Parts: sequence; structure tokens; C-alpha cells
Amino acid sequence: MMMHPKWYERHVRHLNDAISAFEEGDHRSACYNAYVSVEALAKGILGYDPYGHFQVIKRLPALVKEIAGVEPPEDVSKCVVCLESQAFGENGERCIKCAELISNYLYVFLKARERQRQIWRPY
Repeated sequence: MMMHPKWYERHVRHLNDAISAFEEGDHRSACYNAYVSVEALAKGILGYDPYGHFQVIKRLPALVKEIAGVEPPEDVSKCVVCLESQAFGENGERCIKCAELISNYLYVFLKARERQRQIWRPY
């Protein structure tokens, strides 16, 4: 299954919004948008319907663990907990750095799923 483009658009848009908010000094908005960016990427990788009204409710740590199939590395786990607890925090720089670290970790799984899809595609 391919990631729905709407999830990727939300991921990129919210990450850009986080960076813009941080540059303007709005740390709460930076942290919120960093969190939403990672959540959108995770839900996209898991194949959630971006327009669904009744999605399964899961916290960010559960989404990341479901994608990886195991506990993520310690640095990723710490960042997941940080974003979860600081969604309206005052350290926008840390939130953005964590969003980037988690996103890079999740991109590995997105790429692996795409490769697997390509392998099984009929010639």
C-alpha cells in the first residue's frame, strides 16, 4: 500500500509551519506543528484514510512502535515522548529537531515498504 499523498502534504506543510513559527518566536505553535507533522507521516505510513471520520485513536509512541514493529532506538523514543508531552511546549527548537529525527527514522520504513511494493509489482 502506498502512502496517500494528502498525508505527505500534511506532514510537509506542518513541518514548514513549525519552522516558520519558530523563526517568528512562537515556540508553542512550533511544537504543535512539529507534533502534527510527525503524526501525519506516521498515519500515512500506516495507511490510514486521510479523510476518515472514525480513525483508530493512538498516541504517537504507539504509532511509531507499530510502524517499526519493535521499540525504536533510544534517541527516537526520547523524541517521541518529548513531542507527545510538549505539543504546546516552549522549546520550539527541540520540538523541530525531534520531529526531524523521528521523520528520518520513519522514512526508512516508508522506503522499505515502497521497495517491497516494487518487488511484487507484475512486470
